Amino acid sequence: MTSGLRIAPLALLLLAAMPVRAEYLYIQLKIFGLDCELCARGVSASIGKLAGIESVKVSIKTGVLDIVLARGNKFKMSDLRKRIRQNGFRAMEAKVTAIGRFNGSKFEVLGADESYDVGRRDAAADTQLELTFDVP
Repeated sequence: MTSGLRIAPLALLLLAAMPVRAEYLYIQLKIFGLDCELCARGVSASIGKLAGIESVKVSIKTGVLDIVLARGNKFKMSDLRKRIRQNGFRAMEAKVTAIGRFNGSKFEVLGADESYDVGRRDAAADTQLELTFDVP
């Protein structure tokens, strides 16, 4: 019984030392000027190489990327927008599903150091929740 009591603090210490992962789950992003098949394939391949991306689908008809992210990713929306600029396009509005917490009216995406003013508060600050919201 005493060996179990010794292991518990060690396990908690190890868990505390683990890095927090970002929890973006899904992003639907409009891209200005994405109307050519070759360009769409290039952007899709480039985005697909970002860490944490599970899949990318592009619609030339709407100019929208549908991105599914792996659980426990280290993804940042700012990295996605930067990659799109590097490909010669401009990221527009997005619809994002992420796991995070409210801090006042801001929704903070877990582990991403990114927050968004979503204009509402659905839960207490210490409550973790999944939320879908628009990003300008």
